[in-house]
Amino acid sequence: MIRHTFIYLILSILAVGCIELDDKDKPVVLIDSPLDGDVITTDAGLRLLATLTDNTGLLQYKIVITGIDSLNDVGADSTFSITLIHGISDKPETFLLDYLIALDDTTFNGHYQLTLSCVDVEGNEAVRDTVLFRIKNSIDHEPPIITVSVDGMNAGDTLTFGQIISPRGFITDSQSLIYADIFIGRANFSDTVRYNAFTWIENNNIDFTNNYLWWHNVDSTWSQGAYHIYYTAWDNYSGVSHTIPFYVKY
Repeated sequence: MIRHTFIYLILSILAVGCIELDDKDKPVVLIDSPLDGDVITTDAGLRLLATLTDNTGLLQYKIVITGIDSLNDVGADSTFSITLIHGISDKPETFLLDYLIALDDTTFNGHYQLTLSCVDVEGNEAVRDTVLFRIKNSIDHEPPIITVSVDGMNAGDTLTFGQIISPRGFITDSQSLIYADIFIGRANFSDTVRYNAFTWIENNNIDFTNNYLWWHNVDSTWSQGAYHIYYTAWDNYSGVSHTIPFYVKY
């Protein structure tokens, strides 16, 4: 009887020792800085402060920074994107993250988002925390300025056969206007009335009123439908656009 009781006790101990923890609790991530709407300058860099917690232990964290294309106009393709993955030593249940991300002098001005996530020792991934912020390049954070109008029409007007339009105004920049262009044509860019690219610019200024006296007569070569005059301008750290829509109907 004693022998049977002893064997049962041993088997019970072994059974308990073989039970695996079924941890399905996800880690928790909370970004303390930056906050939504913060403005980060390149000379200061981006300092990420966050608190990561888990009931079993933290294994690694991941930082993803990307430009927000929908808010960055034509400069969207020039904003940077990075992914950083780091392990967490000693697998603590609470980890206070303090990470300084250097921002290069060539960093484009714009709106960015930072997403932080982590994984615990059981492989559970945290619900990600995300913040939206702006980066201002410390060398030049002012974008080019497009101040334009059109002789012969207002934005949204409907033109008909024989009407004449002429772009007016200017494009300028406080430091270095390196490129600009103008497109006149269908709103879907299928038909072109005029396209000019300005790759060599004097005194950071393009003057449509005094230096480019273009007159365009609506004739039979213009199909009916939606048109626009579309401008883009770039300096070394920003890209902007401006649209003047109109319609053609006979």
